[in-house]
Parts: sequence; C-alpha cells; structure tokens
Amino acid sequence: MAETQRHEYLNTMAEIILARPTATAKQLATALGFSQERSVYYWLRKAGFDGLKEFRTAVLTGEYRVAVTSIGGPVTVRASYVAELPLLAAEDAGEGETVGYVITTRAVSREAFALTVESDEYRPMVEEGDILLIDPDEPPEDGDLAMVRRGAEPPALCRVYMKPRRWYVHPVTGKPLAAYNDTRGAGVRLLGRVVGLQRSF
Repeated sequence: MAETQRHEYLNTMAEIILARPTATAKQLATALGFSQERSVYYWLRKAGFDGLKEFRTAVLTGEYRVAVTSIGGPVTVRASYVAELPLLAAEDAGEGETVGYVITTRAVSREAFALTVESDEYRPMVEEGDILLIDPDEPPEDGDLAMVRRGAEPPALCRVYMKPRRWYVHPVTGKPLAAYNDTRGAGVRLLGRVVGLQRSF
C-alpha cells in the first residue's frame, strides 16, 4: 500500500512540475492535500531524492519517468520527452481559454498550444477534427505550414513564404490568400508554425 501511495504522490508531483516547472513545495503540498510542506519532502526522501531541486531536475530531464493512467492502470512513460499542450478554441487561438489538453512527445516551447480543425477546407491534407500542434517560438521557413490570423477573424492554415516579403498561400491549392497578401500583411498575425498533427479514427 505504501509503495502504491508513494508512486501516486510522486507521479502527481511530476505531472505538476512538467506543467509548471517552477512549482514550489507549498504548491505541491496543496495539490496533494497535505497540510504541511514537509510531507512533500518525506515522500521524496522515501523515493531516494535528497530534495525538491533534485526531483525537479530528474523530471525535467526525463531521468524520472512520469507514469500515466490507462484503462489497465498506471503505465510508465518511456518517451524521452513528454509535454502537455493547452487545447484552445479556434476563435480564441493564441490567447483564449483552455478547453482541454493534448499530450505530445515532440519537444516544444512553453508557448506551444493546440487547435482543433473545424473545417474540411484543407482536405485531404488536414481533416475536420484533426488537432494541430502550433509552436509560436519555432520560426517557419519557406513553405512551412503555419497558423495565421487577420484581425478578429478565425485563424487560417496556410503555407508561408518569408522572403522577399511574407507571402501566404492555401496549403492545398497553392493559391495566394488575397485577403492576407493584398495589405502586405497589415493586421495579419503569425500565430506559429504547425509542428504536428494528431488524428483520431
């Protein structure tokens, strides 16, 4: 029982640290329902860690493998990198409320987020219901897929060309997106490069 409890406590702490790397012992104690911070250090010592700093480093470097829960029970994650991205509503892309979370094993920045495609406009490349992973900190190169937004309009998927000036084209047809190009990009915001796609069948 104690071993299972220790595993659950450490796994919860690891998940919190992955989501908020600067989480304090007080915050971890509150999340775990402990009345005192020393309970956090007690379970860390039971697991062989000298303190929170050592455990944090182990989690962020992948030395400590975070376990996830499946139908069959806890499963140890063997991927060298795991990130949880906020899933945003399309109309709030890049700045709205989180409506869910998406797990990826791709290395992304802390600013990365996910969007659900709500149109069949990009078939057969991208289908309605697909989830796109977008990283604002990864600068796109010529021909890369990116998510852009003009004013308060819903975001659009496009291929972007950076030189000699930024140029947006439809990702499937290759036709220039006139509304985005005619004003030489005025009022058009590059939300980020598309770095991944997740599809459910």
